[in-house]
Amino acid sequence: FGLYAHVSVPLARDGVTQAWVIAAVELQKLSDITRELSSRFGTHAFILDGEDRVLADQRLADPDALKNGVLPLTPLATYGDPVLAAYGSRKVEREFDTRHARDIEIAEIDLSVDNASEWSGDTTYIAITRKIAGYGDEPWTLGAYFETSQISDEIERVMGSALLGLGAMAVAVIVAILLGRRLSRPIQAIAGQATRVADFDLDGVTPLPRSRVLELDNQASAFNAMLIGLRAFSTYIPRSLVAKLVRTGEIGIAEPREAVVTVMFTDIAGFTTLSERMDAAAAARLLNHHFEILCREVDTHGGTVDKFLGDGMLAFFGAPDRLKGHAAAAVRAAAAIREELEKDNLEAAGEGRPPLHVRIGIHTGSVIVGNIGASDRVNYTIVGDTVNVSQRLQDLGKQLEPDAATAIAISGETASRLDEKFETIPAGKHRLRGRGEATEVFQLGKVATSESPRLDVRRAQAG
Repeated sequence: FGLYAHVSVPLARDGVTQAWVIAAVELQKLSDITRELSSRFGTHAFILDGEDRVLADQRLADPDALKNGVLPLTPLATYGDPVLAAYGSRKVEREFDTRHARDIEIAEIDLSVDNASEWSGDTTYIAITRKIAGYGDEPWTLGAYFETSQISDEIERVMGSALLGLGAMAVAVIVAILLGRRLSRPIQAIAGQATRVADFDLDGVTPLPRSRVLELDNQASAFNAMLIGLRAFSTYIPRSLVAKLVRTGEIGIAEPREAVVTVMFTDIAGFTTLSERMDAAAAARLLNHHFEILCREVDTHGGTVDKFLGDGMLAFFGAPDRLKGHAAAAVRAAAAIREELEKDNLEAAGEGRPPLHVRIGIHTGSVIVGNIGASDRVNYTIVGDTVNVSQRLQDLGKQLEPDAATAIAISGETASRLDEKFETIPAGKHRLRGRGEATEVFQLGKVATSESPRLDVRRAQAG
């Protein structure tokens, strides 16, 4: 007949439905079950929708049922079964209250009142039924009827078994629901880890466990292989930059545009001479350790590391995060680098490492920022005179503070954007190479301690 009975249960994550588990059975199959039970136990098994419509019956299991006009969900009165037609006027036997307490009803159906003249069989039948809910708008009535002459203790026991057999369908549905929930857990785990990948939080992604389910196991293996590849790939790109670009969610955020940013340029004084006294591996370890300190502080204060140039680093503040206080963030990052390098030089003395002298130049101005490069290889970078000025300021540091462990020179444009929390020491006007006019330069003195660098960054972003 193409009609099905089904049960559906939602699978939700964080209050949002992700999928449904549906268990369905064709009504024809239910009718086949009733016919088999009827034949096995010498009774007439049936399933009603509520108490007034036939859902499954041995007559509906007949291949010619549709041709003969026997249809499911037909009202009892017109179904053509006088016993079922009289089901509504049954007399419940109260002496079986212990059975009734378990939702099993035993009732007598007397056909002599209305149907005696039309019915050639026995006129009194016993119906044993049980109601189950959850499969439709009304509870289903599972039951069977038989002639009173068949009553015996053994028949009562057998009918209980028959009802248990029909109830097995409900158990199967419950098992399907539980299985669906168990299968949903690895799917939810995949969704959670995929969200971390989307945010480029690769360090926070946990490899997925293997599964006994082939499809889930294949998915976990593919995900783990992807994770290994992404982690290897991420070592060659600025991971924090990619995370920022993803986090902004703005269409075209990486397209080249003109913006006012604050640029930081660093360099290790005398590194060429220093590296000549070291083997390549030791020099590489020293640089990696040094850049680790610089990158950590730049990232903490909301900056973006553009590139490493030999023993120098180029970073900028104000893109892609649109920091209103990018000048203050850059200077505060430089002060933090100065403090960390001072600590590191003390540790280096105890470990036998050479101390480093670093120069930092900072300037605020207009640049072109965005994806720049060839069609098959681009960098999110900055270009413009502001970059050159910051490099010249860094180079000026050896003249302003030749003996300082960390010399920080900032332009007047950057200094004008700072408040009283920053001590700026005038260093006069200097004619920088490549510029026609003299540039006002300041040295960085003391900086008031921030309650939280990341909190300052969030405030600057909000502003």
